[in-house]
Amino acid sequence: MAKKMGLGLVALVMMLAACGGGGGLSAEEQAKADEITAELTADQSAENPFSDEEKASCFSEGLVGELGLDRINELDSGEGVEAGFANMTADEQGKVADLAIDCIDMQAYMGEMLANAGLSEDQANCVSEGLNDDLIKELFLAQISGADVTANEDLMGVVMGCLMPQG
Repeated sequence: MAKKMGLGLVALVMMLAACGGGGGLSAEEQAKADEITAELTADQSAENPFSDEEKASCFSEGLVGELGLDRINELDSGEGVEAGFANMTADEQGKVADLAIDCIDMQAYMGEMLANAGLSEDQANCVSEGLNDDLIKELFLAQISGADVTANEDLMGVVMGCLMPQG
């Protein structure tokens, strides 16, 4: 179960790596945000938290606005997800995580992913409701750094509390 949740976080990380965004963008910045939105929404699978254009636009515009067009272009090396995140500063990675949390109802998204991974609806809801924004951000940042999110004690506490019978 934790590995499946880890896979959901990996999918999220993969979708985030292609991104950009922020309000009041110049025409050039908006064009980059629109390009990123199109990349994000190209994958219409349930695993893609950005398959909805509104969520993808929120994120891409926020990313271009936060990091700036020059930095987005610098990070867009064409070398894949790991290279883009590896070249971000810790502050930039934190901004990416915050943007994702701001644009997506992560608890609902994770609940859906966990239910699709085989948990009962009650179990999936229990786990997703136990994932507050701080824990989600911590897991996201661990995932993009290559750490095993299933080793997170807070996550395992939530999972075990939801999956193990109380008594």
